[in-house]
Amino acid sequence: MQIYLIEGKLEYRLPFMNNLSKDLSKDKRCLLISFKRNTSLNLEDIYDMEGMITYDICDHFLNYVSLENVINKADKNIDFIIAPLLEDKYEIKKDDINKLIEDLSCYDYLIFDNLAKNMIENKKTITIVSDEDINKKIDADYFFIEAEDGFDERIVRNEILEKSSKFLGVKRKNEDYIDIINNLKDDKKADIEKLSFIEKIKMKFKK
Repeated sequence: MQIYLIEGKLEYRLPFMNNLSKDLSKDKRCLLISFKRNTSLNLEDIYDMEGMITYDICDHFLNYVSLENVINKADKNIDFIIAPLLEDKYEIKKDDINKLIEDLSCYDYLIFDNLAKNMIENKKTITIVSDEDINKKIDADYFFIEAEDGFDERIVRNEILEKSSKFLGVKRKNEDYIDIINNLKDDKKADIEKLSFIEKIKMKFKK
C-alpha cells in the first residue's frame, strides 16, 4: 500500500487528488479521505455528489457505524470517505489513523487530505505551491507549482533546486497533471532547463 498526503491551497488539492486517483485507479484500488471539512469544496463535490446523505469518518471513530458504512463509491476502483460534518465532532488521534490504515489494507493507494504530518507514518507528502510562494519553505517529499500560463520555471530554477523536496514540475492553468503524476509514480525529478545567455541579457534590459 502507498499512502499520499496532499498539502496546499484547497483549490489546488482537490483537483489534483481527483486526477491522481483517476490515474492510479486504472488498475489498482484507491481510497480518498478528508479529515477536515472545507467551507466551499469537499470530496463529495468533486464527484458530483454534493448534498449526499452519508456517514463521515468520525462516525466510524466514535463506533457509531462500521467502516464499510462510511465508504462511498465514486468509480469502479475509487472510493472516498467524507470529512466530519461538524468541526468539533471528535478529536482524531494518531492511534485512530494507524488502526484505520490497517483496516484499509485492501486498497493499493490511500490519498489523505487535511491531516497533520505527525499523525501518520510511512507516507509520501506532496505540497502544491503557487508560483508566488516558491521562496517559502517546503517540508515535503515532493512538490509542484500551480501557475498561470506564462510562468517560466527557468527564471526560478535556482530557488527550485535549493529545495530538499523533489520537484515534480509545473501545472499551468490550461494544462493537465499527466507529467506531474508520471514523475510522482516514477519517483523522478522534473528537468529544468537553464536560461540561455541571450535570454538572461534580454531579461536584464526588460527591468
